[in-house]
Amino acid sequence: MCPVSVRTSNSTRNLETGAAKLWLLLVGVNQYQDERIPCLRYSAQDCQGLSAALSTATAGFPQKELRVYCDHSEHLPLLENVRNSLKEIAAAAQAIDTVLVYFSGHGMLEPSDKQVVLCLQDTQQDNLINTGLQLQELLQILENSAAQQQLVWLDACHSGDLTFVGARGEKNPLLDSTQELVEILRQRAAKRKGFYALLSCDRGQQSWEFPQLGHGVFTYYLIRGLRGEAADAQGIIESDGLYRYVYHQTLAYIDKANQQLRVINQLKKGRGENQIHSEYTLQTPKRIVEGVGEVILGLKPNQKGVTRHPRQGLIIDGFSQIKSASAFIKTLSNSGNFEINYWNGRSNSIKSDVRKAIQKCLLSESFSESPKEYQIQEISTIFLYLRGQIQETPTGEAVLVLADDTVINRAWLRKQLRLCKSQQIIILDCPVPDNNIRDWVEELQLGTDAGQCLIACAASDNASETFAKTLLDIFSQDKQASGLTAASLITQLQINLASTEVKLYFWLSGSQGIIEVFPEKHSFFTESSTQPTEDDDLSSSLGIDYSQLRDLLQAGRWLEADAETTNLILKMVEREQQRHLDLPSLENLPCVDLLTIDRLWVKYSHGNFGFSVQQRIYQSIASSASDPVLSLMLGSAKVAASETCIDFANRVGWRLKDAWLSYDNLTWSEDAPMGHLPFFGFFESVWRVKVLGVWEWHSAIATANWWQLCVNLFSRLEVCQTTKR
Repeated sequence: MCPVSVRTSNSTRNLETGAAKLWLLLVGVNQYQDERIPCLRYSAQDCQGLSAALSTATAGFPQKELRVYCDHSEHLPLLENVRNSLKEIAAAAQAIDTVLVYFSGHGMLEPSDKQVVLCLQDTQQDNLINTGLQLQELLQILENSAAQQQLVWLDACHSGDLTFVGARGEKNPLLDSTQELVEILRQRAAKRKGFYALLSCDRGQQSWEFPQLGHGVFTYYLIRGLRGEAADAQGIIESDGLYRYVYHQTLAYIDKANQQLRVINQLKKGRGENQIHSEYTLQTPKRIVEGVGEVILGLKPNQKGVTRHPRQGLIIDGFSQIKSASAFIKTLSNSGNFEINYWNGRSNSIKSDVRKAIQKCLLSESFSESPKEYQIQEISTIFLYLRGQIQETPTGEAVLVLADDTVINRAWLRKQLRLCKSQQIIILDCPVPDNNIRDWVEELQLGTDAGQCLIACAASDNASETFAKTLLDIFSQDKQASGLTAASLITQLQINLASTEVKLYFWLSGSQGIIEVFPEKHSFFTESSTQPTEDDDLSSSLGIDYSQLRDLLQAGRWLEADAETTNLILKMVEREQQRHLDLPSLENLPCVDLLTIDRLWVKYSHGNFGFSVQQRIYQSIASSASDPVLSLMLGSAKVAASETCIDFANRVGWRLKDAWLSYDNLTWSEDAPMGHLPFFGFFESVWRVKVLGVWEWHSAIATANWWQLCVNLFSRLEVCQTTKR
């Protein structure tokens, strides 16, 4: 990690004064002449976007040379072009210089001698060695160069036809070269101190592409990092800081994509559909380096004049005045970056009528404007909140009645939504009991490809403000750093409204990318703003000191805080030797201490983690058994328990693709799914056996028994909460 005083270091000074030169060679291949090699969608765009980002980041370095070879550039990514350019750079570079080589495309494994070959545009699959750039050749050319600092970035682990909804392309076995890539680069790094390799994913993984991003996710965050989001406090963009930023953001994006798929799959299961989308497998960028010092790649650019795609919002309060309308507007503006308008039929805030206001929000000309070339832009999104009374006219027409007898026809609204080209977040708040609201959700859907989130509710007179208040509570949680996705919003509403009189309906779709209510705030190097306070309640009926747990949570050191929580729980009931709790010890957990631990987790995770958060998730998903055959064998209670356990683990992110994650592979950041932490490491691990895709009966029993411990923990917490009140 680069020191605080890095701006005065020799590396930075040499680049800023022109004493050192930065050599950049970028290669990206979309279309291959050999039809047997799958074409890619974004490799050339990755190359161009990275070129623009590097040019901006290195604007303060007088000595640099950038060479770009991709489908859309003046020089095509042909083997002869790339090889000659690589040799020229290696020969001209001086010892003080830095050389960066980036490749986005396919990396293949030559069948006979297992050589890794980077596929250029004219590479032939049946003659890889002679028509492609061997990785060993690239490394040997760099080895012969005098440049002491050398970086190789490879986004070469694509599978081909990838889509947001989890479909997999046909996997060409020759493309599975990640294992060899890692090994070759490890050997190279061990020989030279100044060598630094960065891969888009680790062994056994693949690189994902997302239409919404217009890039592979790995390179997308390389670009954003170089545009300043990975800069340290001194404004320096350094290779190791960039790696940490890209690793964190890639992991978070894949996790958010899977959260969205889980909600979509929940909808599909509710409709009785059997075609469930597969979740994305893990993608963790891989760093390979041995003892390299700081490698400066750029300075944080001046963001003045950078444009963004607009985020338009409209709140229509046509039933009765939303008591907290001003708070909605402030939160959506500040945290959601929305330009918000407000209409209540009695205000002059919007001079046009309500239909024109909706059209202006949905069909703004600015949404049709193309972003400037290669500039990372915010995805255009509209937020439309409609509060009114659903009725049916004498002619059978479905309408939403607003103030002053203004009506919005459902068919008209559906037409406007279909004309809108932006992502949509549509909220329909009907604070009166109504059985037709489900029909509105069905009719307003745009299909599975469009990026759309529909949320609707109906409530009794006694709960007319419950939905709006719950929504604002979720919006107001201090979680701006990690953002708020539509999938997470739906999940939190389900949890928070489970025990109310509000009926919730929703729809979520989108094959292009993630729908974000609040975009993530990219303050990667900013420390948590939550500070420990003198009035933190660290009460203990046993004299246990909880200050260390408090300090770990405040610092965001989630892994260490989780381990500390397990130790404290075991200490409470004197089970340190056994290392796990049993049912009797659960009943003896002291309420004061249990509530103290929960309170600390909830506070310092901004409401994302804690036993009480997990308790609410459990209460929202408990259900009866759905497997009649297994129920006959084991009993419906056991089957229901095992199924609820699996559902809970999926919701909180302890499982991925029908398998439990190992403890090391849990997400140790605040971007983790709600309820992800603390992990129940104080229980014996659940026994997991799966044969031919079917859970065996003895595995179901073990799962049910493990889940019973979890339920007892939630029950003990509820008793403690009730006693406190």
